[in-house]
Amino acid sequence: MEDFCAVCADTLEWVAYGSCGHRDVCSTCIVRLRFVMGDNKCCICKTVCPFVFVTKAMGKYTRVITDFSVLPAGVNEGKAGDFWYHEDTKAYFDDADHYRMIRTMCQLSCNVCDNAEDQVAQAKRKSKFRSIEQLKGHLYCVHS
Repeated sequence: MEDFCAVCADTLEWVAYGSCGHRDVCSTCIVRLRFVMGDNKCCICKTVCPFVFVTKAMGKYTRVITDFSVLPAGVNEGKAGDFWYHEDTKAYFDDADHYRMIRTMCQLSCNVCDNAEDQVAQAKRKSKFRSIEQLKGHLYCVHS
């Protein structure tokens, strides 16, 4: 029997969970909630989770951390001991490739400008946005 994300209902390949221990939501949904919405609460019990741990979902064999104090404190973006830390979502990853994929997903850039061929759009593409509000403003004003 496969496990499914409680939010998007996709197959649970990568799971993200906080100190409450609910391992029912995929890493993509957790990252969207934490990064886009600024919501650091568990989707199941609404406990505030200052940090989350992201690992491969393997049913009863999923890696479980019950004591979040074992995660390195006061770290910056990137490698943190045995883990990789994503600062924008306050998430620790045990897989470097998945960490890089999530980090890329959270880059604030305009897909319309990124895919444009003209030089003006290419110049805009090089500038990254500092906040979601700034990106939304760009999308509204430049691309309607």
